[in-house]
Amino acid sequence: RNVFELVALVHSELSEAVEAARIGEMDTIEVNDKPEGFYSELADAVIRICDIFEAHGKDLHSEMRRKMTYNQTRSHRHGGKLA
Repeated sequence: RNVFELVALVHSELSEAVEAARIGEMDTIEVNDKPEGFYSELADAVIRICDIFEAHGKDLHSEMRRKMTYNQTRSHRHGGKLA
C-alpha cells in the first residue's frame, strides 16, 4: 500500500472513534469477541501508525520525543490558532 492508503486507514480508525464517541460507546465492549468502542478504535489508529513507522524503517519514539521537545518551546495557541 502507498503512504496515502496507509494514512487513510489511520483516518478511518479515527473516524470510527468519533462515531463511537458520538453514540456514547466510550468504554470498550466485546461484540462477537471483537473489542469495540472509543478507546479500542484509538488503539487501532495507534497500531496502524506504528505499522507505518515500522514499514518505513523509522523510529516512532524518536519522532515523538523530537515533537514533544519542540512543542515545549512554542507558545500557547501558536500561529493565531483559536483552539
